[in-house]
Amino acid sequence: MISSFSLIKQVRAACDAGEEASIDLGECLTLSNNTTIKSVYSEPAFLVNLIVRNLFVLAGVLLFLYAFYAGFLFVSQGKKGMEQAQKMATTAVIGFVLLFSAYWIVQIVQLLTGVNMGL
Repeated sequence: MISSFSLIKQVRAACDAGEEASIDLGECLTLSNNTTIKSVYSEPAFLVNLIVRNLFVLAGVLLFLYAFYAGFLFVSQGKKGMEQAQKMATTAVIGFVLLFSAYWIVQIVQLLTGVNMGL
């Protein structure tokens, strides 16, 4: 049985809900350097941008691994492997085009509107 999880800080005692039964989690939860989450991520958009940037990186890595595996199947197996590898490679190319397009659409919107979206 897991008794504690070391990455999650304990909530400060000042965050007791009391009779109101409402807690401002932005003030209660702290990061590793004891700053509150609310002071670092003042708007939800900052947190969403951080997550989206990391998802783009993860998608790129997964896309590379998928294409690498398709190449492995193409080389290692016979005709059956070639057909499967061709389908996987086509899927990988479509995924790359979608990822590339999404990134550049965001860049163009940033350029046209002057709003920094964090990508």
